[in-house]
Amino acid sequence: MKRKKWVSNEVLNWYSYSDSARILDKDKGERAYAIWEHSKQLIENNESDFHLADGITNLKRALNHRLNTIEEIYCFKAIKIKNKPKGYMEMLEILGIVRPFLMKQLLVIRNDIEHRDNKPPSKERCLELLDVIWYFLKSTDFIVQIERYNIVFDEDKERDDSSWFTLEYIYQKDIFIIRGKIPPEFVYEEPLENTFGVVLGLIDGVDDRWVSKVYSKEPIDLLPNEIIGEAKFEDSNKVSLIQDILFNY
Repeated sequence: MKRKKWVSNEVLNWYSYSDSARILDKDKGERAYAIWEHSKQLIENNESDFHLADGITNLKRALNHRLNTIEEIYCFKAIKIKNKPKGYMEMLEILGIVRPFLMKQLLVIRNDIEHRDNKPPSKERCLELLDVIWYFLKSTDFIVQIERYNIVFDEDKERDDSSWFTLEYIYQKDIFIIRGKIPPEFVYEEPLENTFGVVLGLIDGVDDRWVSKVYSKEPIDLLPNEIIGEAKFEDSNKVSLIQDILFNY
């Protein structure tokens, strides 16, 4: 039977920083810009409504390519929270990655062209949408160039012997792994208000260099202030921690 501890949410207020990242394939982020550039040429040349319509269609392609790239890297669709939005851009909005209002206007315009054979908007409006997608690509470059997946919490960064712990988020499985040293006064044997649970035991499907201790079915021999396992958070803390991992440098 898996053992469980509960940890005070107070430790989530410790000084935090990111100490690990993975540099991603440069081509992942550049393809969307190539599509955007093609759209730019169609819109700026503007020889007919067909060019503007094709420009809008390719703008949507650039948007979709970036959204697909983000999902390929981070698997945000796997996040399990109550009242999860159905739309992908709304999910990114919850995580603080995008503000989707203007991009959704592009989708409406493109659908009207594609499915109702409506004329495209004016060249000026198409140029505005061109800028909207350019800013979207620029604002999401940071997550398609470098994958950040963990955050370190330090009780007192000025002390070498300070208590600390690392939270690593495994996007594909929507789980947090915690490891580190947390003083016993922050750790409890039963759930209390303002605590989060930590399961000490097998973490299904996780192969990590420093969680080998939790694979054994035998009782885990931990030091009094040592904690290793899977952390379980309430939805609000979960979303906030994912944001911290993405944006904390």
